[in-house]
Amino acid sequence: MSSSYVIKLTALGPRVRGLRARYLTKDKLNTLILAQTLDDAVNVLKGTDYGDVLERLGKIVDEAQVTNEIRSHVIKSISLLASSVPSPASTVLKSYLMRFELENIKVITKSLMKSLESGVSLESLLNVAVEEELGRRHILAAIMSVRDVEDLRNKLMEFQHPAGPALDGFLKVSKQYPQYSIMLIDTFIDKAFIEYLMHLARIDYSVGKFIKELVDYYNLNVFLRGKLWGISQELINELVIRSGAVFSTVIKIYGESPTRILEELASVFVSLDQLIKVAGSSDLRSLVQYLGPFSYRFTKDLEDSMISLFTEFSPGASLAAVHFKFIESDMVIALLNAFLEGIPRDFVVKLYGPVI
Repeated sequence: MSSSYVIKLTALGPRVRGLRARYLTKDKLNTLILAQTLDDAVNVLKGTDYGDVLERLGKIVDEAQVTNEIRSHVIKSISLLASSVPSPASTVLKSYLMRFELENIKVITKSLMKSLESGVSLESLLNVAVEEELGRRHILAAIMSVRDVEDLRNKLMEFQHPAGPALDGFLKVSKQYPQYSIMLIDTFIDKAFIEYLMHLARIDYSVGKFIKELVDYYNLNVFLRGKLWGISQELINELVIRSGAVFSTVIKIYGESPTRILEELASVFVSLDQLIKVAGSSDLRSLVQYLGPFSYRFTKDLEDSMISLFTEFSPGASLAAVHFKFIESDMVIALLNAFLEGIPRDFVVKLYGPVI
């Protein structure tokens, strides 16, 4: 199988290696986590894949600015990789960019539900780079003028957009659970992205293997958060992706104790043991607190595993590589924005240090 990938996708391997060579090292990330000021953090990133981006930004004063500039850089890197390799790798890599369009739809949906802060424009919160790379500016233009979430849902349904069914599900469920509205938007749209990728699984076995792991990690998030927050099984049924070992194991015992659920999960999803070690406890509150930061460790291990199993010449390994780049960039964004949000440094170190 590995030799077949090398023959069919000769151009892919060197380009994936080039992307991987630009990952931040553990030393760099640890130094970034320990940085005491925003200027210190920016200096740490000089000479890295993010250095030129931050240099163009100049003085950093706005969270949306940091998020959009770094994401635009990652979008262009993924698009360039996709355009320089043959199919089917080009197809799956280009498809990954839908993640960023869905992030735009999250922003629009949330803005429709609450007034934007004084002086903040919706346009400044959206990332137009992904629409340019996908050639879909018309989508963004069409949905920018909607009146409310229902109107947005209808527009997206007209376009047969993957976010259409997600917002339809959100509108049905949020009336019953208004206290979870923001969580529901994030979860339904994250689910839409993974289900969008699931249609690519038939392209190649390596792609299917990668997506299977994403499904399990997504469902782990839903089950652990749901159990901690006391969410009913009825709502959980709406949020999970009905596929994979985590789903089939927990859906039957969701009403039982957290201890029982964790025991059963550990038998089918080995990354749970790592999460418990990172959190330093099997307490649900601790596990849920670390789920976000832990995605860095989980994704890096998954990428290493995909490279080992299928080589850098496989479509699935290239998809794992760009996914890790997105997760890494999101961590950089979070660490930089933590300064602007005034999050205590000791908390940042406690939360992110163990996952590196």
